[in-house]
Amino acid sequence: MEDLFLKALPLLRELKKHGWQAYFVGGAVRDAQMNRDVGDIDIATDASPEEIEAIFPKTVDVGKEHGTIIVLFEGESYEVTTFRAELEYEDYRRPSGVQFIKSLKEDLKRRDLTINAMAMDEEGRLIDYFGGLRDIRERLIQTVGDPAERFHEDALRMLRALRFMSQLEFELSPNTKKAICENRPLLAHISTERKTVEFEKLLKGKAAGRALEAAAETGLYKELPGLDGKKERVLAARAFPFYQLQKSADIWAAFIHMISINPAEAHRFLKGWKLPGKVIRQALHTAERIDQKWDAVSMYEAGEETLLAASAIRSLRDKQAIDEEQLAEIRQSYQALPIKSLKDLAVSGSDLLNFRKKPAGKWVSDDLKRIERAVLNGELANQKKAIEEWLDSCSQI
Repeated sequence: MEDLFLKALPLLRELKKHGWQAYFVGGAVRDAQMNRDVGDIDIATDASPEEIEAIFPKTVDVGKEHGTIIVLFEGESYEVTTFRAELEYEDYRRPSGVQFIKSLKEDLKRRDLTINAMAMDEEGRLIDYFGGLRDIRERLIQTVGDPAERFHEDALRMLRALRFMSQLEFELSPNTKKAICENRPLLAHISTERKTVEFEKLLKGKAAGRALEAAAETGLYKELPGLDGKKERVLAARAFPFYQLQKSADIWAAFIHMISINPAEAHRFLKGWKLPGKVIRQALHTAERIDQKWDAVSMYEAGEETLLAASAIRSLRDKQAIDEEQLAEIRQSYQALPIKSLKDLAVSGSDLLNFRKKPAGKWVSDDLKRIERAVLNGELANQKKAIEEWLDSCSQI
């Protein structure tokens, strides 16, 4: 049993000591079976939320009405959820309510995919009612029960299926793929924000190319912001290894570049995904510089972060790998610039006003810009006296 499970084992034993069932469930169980790094440990029990709170001294109510309590134990937080059945779903998004139950099998039955519907007891024994381990071995993404029913309950599950396909490098089972083809319009009922979270996770997976291909094959791409009518562009993005990029803005910059969104459309496209303004600004700033031929001025205007991001994206596009040696040279060139921002100039606007003895006006910013360019291009030393002499010698000043 993994160390993270062992650390949480006292919680299971404490629940059982009080007469309740308790199991590890969810993604941690799946990842342990796949020998992947285990993340958050989740626990399911037939104890009610109130009974969970009574057993453990430190708890946080994060959704008692849905059966979930956070238990704080030895510096970690664990999500402990009461076995539940979900009532009729509304709007293809969420259940109208939940009913607390006593059956682990019925609790696992409500989950989306077989690989996410396994449990593990305190002895490390796997409980697998729906063939999750079989699907792991066969590398298949398959729903628990009828896929059409699962997608009608929560249409986001179609996109989640592709996301797990990307992350785990699995394939869609034939019946799951068929059900996505037939039910994809239901994704229109899902909020853009939820779709964006899943799609970004999809892009971060090692098999994003295969998942994008599946989105094209099933038509699911048509239900994603700004992609309807862009099947060939979506397919063109298959070759890019998005998983090698860490920042959200860089991933979106690479995506709009690979699907050939032109600069005039790019802001509207990214806004359609309801991304944070900062991510949009950074993505646009990077995307427009991916094919930039760098000189002192363009490096200065880009800034180090964008310079390196744009260069990394170009390297990944052309070589399927980040050329670390090339990036080191680019970083060194940037560090060698005489100035990194306007505030690094040896003179300020106030200095120009004192020197020229003229009323303030647009000429101040124009002169600063001209000085900035001259310094960057090595035509002028970044020294106050040298700048004053240079200005004095310029006939146009």
